[in-house]
Formats: sequence, structure tokens, C-alpha cells
Amino acid sequence: MDFNKPRVSRDRARHLANERQKQAQGAALAAACVFVVMLIPIQAFILMLVMGAVHGAFIAVPAIGYGTSVLFVLGADLIVGFVRRLFRK
Repeated sequence: MDFNKPRVSRDRARHLANERQKQAQGAALAAACVFVVMLIPIQAFILMLVMGAVHGAFIAVPAIGYGTSVLFVLGADLIVGFVRRLFRK
């Protein structure tokens, strides 16, 4: 037993453990949000390429630029978020 360390009550130890767990969960949520935000440009680039390929095959489909595809991806993400909220149990 180390007598140089101060003694901590069990309630205080539980409280500190809960605080550490909350901080870890918050860090994981922040990392997930950063990851999702980093995926938006990649999704937009892929959408732009797909729309360009479809435009090459069918002239009736318009070709869209990168900015437009970013807005489409953001709009689709917003719609998916609202729909998920509506059908949440």
C-alpha cells in the first residue's frame, strides 16, 4: 500500500470514473462528426463523376460541377437526417 497517495472515497472514485467516461464519449462523438464532415467532399466528388458519366451516356441528364454536387450532398444529408428523426422509435 502506498501511503504517499491521498485516499479517495468510493463515491469520489465513481464520480471521477463517470467523468472520464463522459469525456471519452464526447471525444468519440467529436471524432465521428469530424469524420462525417471529411466525407462530404469525397461524396460530392464521386457524385460529380457519376453525373458526368451518366451525362456522357444520356444527354438529357445535366452535367453538374463540384459546387453543385456539394450542395446536393449537403441537401441529401439534411433530408436523411430529418427522415431519421421522423421515424425514430
